[in-house]
Amino acid sequence: MNGMNNMGGILFAELLFLSEIKLFAIHLDTAIVEAKPGHGFRMLPTVNVSESPTVTTQETDAGTEYKLSALIRFPFHALRYTEYLGIKNRLTEGCILRCQDAAGNKYIAGTDRFPLFGAIEMVIGKKTTDFSGFELKLSGTSLYPLLRSGSL
Repeated sequence: MNGMNNMGGILFAELLFLSEIKLFAIHLDTAIVEAKPGHGFRMLPTVNVSESPTVTTQETDAGTEYKLSALIRFPFHALRYTEYLGIKNRLTEGCILRCQDAAGNKYIAGTDRFPLFGAIEMVIGKKTTDFSGFELKLSGTSLYPLLRSGSL
């Protein structure tokens, strides 16, 4: 019997901004990331409403390019307004996203040379059944697909 959990979606997501990266190395399909002293990945309050990052490939004359994107939603109560503003103001510098699936695998989207950019916005649903909260949309183009997250 296979012990693999095939549930979709991600359990958590974290951001690390470019200016906070001390080391970013790739070996085969694994990324090694080390933050500068005093910095680290910021845990996003996903509260089980996150979608997995999406990867699409595009063949070009130079080789394969990967389009990475992610939509992460979290309710208003899960993020203080000052945290929202902090993320919003720093997204222009670029970031990498680390996430974990239900099977415990951790992945990195974006690199130090090909970061993700995006926006975070407040969304208010039109009906009582619609989502209200924050939406973080990230995207980027890279020479690498989703990478496994490794350690030194």
